Amino acid sequence: MAGCPQETDPLPVLRSVTRMPRTERLALAAAATVSLVLRGIALLNYRFDSDEPQHLHVAWAWTAGLVQYRDVFDNHAPLFHLASAPLVRLLGERAGILLWMRAAMIPLFAVILFCTWRLGRRLVSGRVGLWAAVLLSLFPPFFLKSLEYRNDNLWTALWMITILVTTARLLTPARSFVVGLLTGTMLAVSIKTVGLALALAAALLITRRISARSAAAGTAGFLIVPLAVGLVFAGAGAWQDLVYCNFQFNSALAAHRSGGWLTALLFPAGVAAAFVALKSSPRRDSTAALLWFVIAFFLLAVVSFWTLVSPRDFLPMMPLLSLLMVARLDQSSRAVLAFATIAALMTAALAHYAGGFRNRTDEHITMMRQVLGVTRPGEPLMDIKGETIYRRRPTYHIFETITRALMARGSITDTAPEEMIAARCYVSQAEGPMYPLRTNRFVHEYFLDLGRLRAAGQWIAESGSFAIAIPGPYVIIHDSGQATGTLDGAKYSGARELSAGHHQFTGSTPGRRVAVIWARAFERGYSPFHLRDRDF
Repeated sequence: MAGCPQETDPLPVLRSVTRMPRTERLALAAAATVSLVLRGIALLNYRFDSDEPQHLHVAWAWTAGLVQYRDVFDNHAPLFHLASAPLVRLLGERAGILLWMRAAMIPLFAVILFCTWRLGRRLVSGRVGLWAAVLLSLFPPFFLKSLEYRNDNLWTALWMITILVTTARLLTPARSFVVGLLTGTMLAVSIKTVGLALALAAALLITRRISARSAAAGTAGFLIVPLAVGLVFAGAGAWQDLVYCNFQFNSALAAHRSGGWLTALLFPAGVAAAFVALKSSPRRDSTAALLWFVIAFFLLAVVSFWTLVSPRDFLPMMPLLSLLMVARLDQSSRAVLAFATIAALMTAALAHYAGGFRNRTDEHITMMRQVLGVTRPGEPLMDIKGETIYRRRPTYHIFETITRALMARGSITDTAPEEMIAARCYVSQAEGPMYPLRTNRFVHEYFLDLGRLRAAGQWIAESGSFAIAIPGPYVIIHDSGQATGTLDGAKYSGARELSAGHHQFTGSTPGRRVAVIWARAFERGYSPFHLRDRDF
């Protein structure tokens, strides 16, 4: 294959390094060391993205006997969560579990770097592959997103393996079947694989001669995993839920997007331009030409059709761009200086975007300690999109960008307050702008601050009146413990079942501030008088 030299060296990495001048070896080693050290620091300190607990909540749901989509809302493909569930079960309920799940991303990170090096060695040289892998590891968007616990890491690792298999030799039917199987597995990890699969298929048709048998074998391989996943969910009675969450929900906002037709026109025009550029290339059958076309096709597809575009969507393209950039710079007489300068600039940018690597994980870990302290398994807990991980949410839809946009358009109704009441949900994540307005008001009015969470209850007015929204066991407390007095005309002597509605408390020590709170929270050591923001 053009652009693919034979690989016969038994120690390719070692020989690639030893053939470098000493100055270049030192520069490469320094950049690699900085990358590894910063990754270790960032793993423990870089703030958790809201997607991380969302993914983990779904993985936990499988361990709790729940079925993704049917019992727990999620708008991602299921394979990543299914693959994560055994590790979640093994680790058990612990406040810092996201740090462990981030550590589980390290092998995927290593696979991506290995494939980048191997592809670089195949295209140009081992030296180019090594620099491409090291510079990729320092590229801030890749560094930070590949650090996080998210399905995009498995997606990107599978993609890079697919590219290696695709470009290794001629695509025989057997090899085409493997490529199709890998691509189908990617589809079970991320719906965005549709863009990648189309990009790869188009690039292969243009740059390679693919036989009808190879095309059929690739198609057969592609269908295996998606069909198996479909059968599993159909057997669990969740097929319609899978279709809704992955396709109807994700596309609902795009259908209302203003100017969507304009971005849709960008796609065919851009692909046509890329096709013309490829056909006019003197080496249009080379692997480099294939990669450039794949990059152009996929970037155009994401920008034109994807609902919410973010850096994570481009993770599969970053290794390819790093490799092609390094291959181009390698032709310069000052390539080593360019590589070292880029590494230094990216390290500085990384320190900036990572907030100087200060610890930003403690807030979520503190909240998780309170989740495990205030609630018990089986008790519902209201949060935004699964941040509290181990407890089932009383409402179905998560409150992320698409949901809130559809609520604003009237396509989805905010019924969370009624669902919290029906589920007897006495604990909630603190109110904030990510909650819908109606839910936010409900939580603020009928729940008391405990630190990182809120528990059902109210501050009792000076007149002694208060209201209960969720019926259940409550206690009347002040800053020293349980209050004394009369509740609804009867002597108060401890936790009491209160119905929804208005109640009256008359304290034995007038003027002292008192509150009514869900009894279980108080029994477990939590009080609005003593906030536990640092619950260590």
